[in-house]
Amino acid sequence: MMLKDTTITATTKKRELTIILVCLIGAYLLNVIGIIAYHTPARELVTKLHVVILVALVFYGIVIILRVLYYLISRLWIRK
Repeated sequence: MMLKDTTITATTKKRELTIILVCLIGAYLLNVIGIIAYHTPARELVTKLHVVILVALVFYGIVIILRVLYYLISRLWIRK
């Protein structure tokens, strides 16, 4: 049995890094909005960083699910 080597291109790495950074920025902005809305101290920007990272990972998971759904639906349209 022979295994194929797969290579991840620089373009793919940049795209995935951009997506995860956008998810992280979105989660951080939600944290800022929550701090402003509930009048909590600004130190929560740092103390709740673990929650921000978890929310960013949830956002990234949602993006992955949407990308897989898009791929599957597009395969249905292409197939004749």
